[in-house]
Amino acid sequence: MKLLESRNADRALSLYNQSIRHGEQNLKVLSKQEFTELFLTPSKENLTFASYTDDENGFIIGTYDGGIDRFFLTMLVVDPAFRRKGYGTHLVSHLQYQMDELSGKLCHKLPPMEISYFDPVNIRWILPGTDGHTHQNSQGVKLGSPAHLFFKNLGFRDFSTQNTYHLLLSDYTWSKARLEIYEERAAKAGFSVELYDPEEHTGMQDVVDDLNNDLWNWQIPQEMNRPEGPRPIVIVNDHGRIGGFAGPIVVEDDGRCWLLGVAVHSRCRGSGCATLLFNRMCQEFKDAGAVYLTLFTGEDNPARKIYESAGMKILYSWATMRRTGI
Repeated sequence: MKLLESRNADRALSLYNQSIRHGEQNLKVLSKQEFTELFLTPSKENLTFASYTDDENGFIIGTYDGGIDRFFLTMLVVDPAFRRKGYGTHLVSHLQYQMDELSGKLCHKLPPMEISYFDPVNIRWILPGTDGHTHQNSQGVKLGSPAHLFFKNLGFRDFSTQNTYHLLLSDYTWSKARLEIYEERAAKAGFSVELYDPEEHTGMQDVVDDLNNDLWNWQIPQEMNRPEGPRPIVIVNDHGRIGGFAGPIVVEDDGRCWLLGVAVHSRCRGSGCATLLFNRMCQEFKDAGAVYLTLFTGEDNPARKIYESAGMKILYSWATMRRTGI
């Protein structure tokens, strides 16, 4: 094994882009600068572990996120001519060794290595069957793919199935009659859905604490504490207290909706607020000029009914995996 870094990344870049051009991954072809910035430039809280095989016919990249104390297998590519010869297995074993070394330096045992959407390296990919529409991060390993089987044979086990949804906002409509039904239901419980106003609404941190999501625990406070103020966010108003959020409403250059998520505080659930939040968010995005919306959620998440009722379609399914079988 030898170190993979920006100065010798040309071969890794070639293998990466080759796998895309051969249809093995629905990713975007990258320039060397893009590849280096995405995979080989650690941030303040993240550590990068990047290695080649000695002959540079395969490479692996792992990422440790110090903020959530988790270790990820971020990318693994082997030249097709050298597959089924132990290259991939050797690379994963080497990354496991590096992870175990890191555990010793940190003086505590890390959770099992994983492949999931919690990985801080956001690899943008192209949704099949669309006009080049993208999602900003990969959610795991394509369900049922050769890679899925490969990782299972190395001791990785599925811990969830995630579905990526897509919606063309030109096709989105929500009838006034249906809107009024949900507004009336929420009002009877004392809730309304509206845009966040710092002069009228408080308690977003309470929502974050209630949800206790590894990503939202820092993403939402970061958004709320932007120096220029948070971008537009749809919220559940519970007598001045925030009872849920959807957004923020940000339109990317290609027309994609950018958001952190949609969620409702446990005290406000069962009142139709989640459906109201999601559909109000869709309308806000459409009014802001967005072209399409993508998001992902678990196979067993009841919220999928809300997305599907709004016309969203599943275009890709993923397995999130942890190496617990070793």
